[in-house]
Amino acid sequence: MAREKVILGKKSYKKEQVEIAFDLEFKSFKDPVPEVDTDTIEELFRLYDLLYYNIPAEGETNSHEYILRMSSELADFDKNIEEIEPLLDEIAQLRQEVLQQNQQIFELENK
Repeated sequence: MAREKVILGKKSYKKEQVEIAFDLEFKSFKDPVPEVDTDTIEELFRLYDLLYYNIPAEGETNSHEYILRMSSELADFDKNIEEIEPLLDEIAQLRQEVLQQNQQIFELENK
């Protein structure tokens, strides 16, 4: 097998020549993709609907009880309960009166 002689050479450039001959700025291969913020109220409720039955009913954190407790601090459910309580009492009283009236009707029909 014949051997060939390979001559290696080295060419050097001065800094000024390199700056003229080559573009030294970094270029991206593709345009950057804008980052989308997925932390939205719509996304929260989409996930809540999706995970509804997987969320424990009770617990200090990560539960329906926790969500209710945190939300009630903003919504002031105690105030709503104070407004509803008299209405619930009136409903109970009216049910009692209906029961008494039905008993009277039953007694009159069966005499």
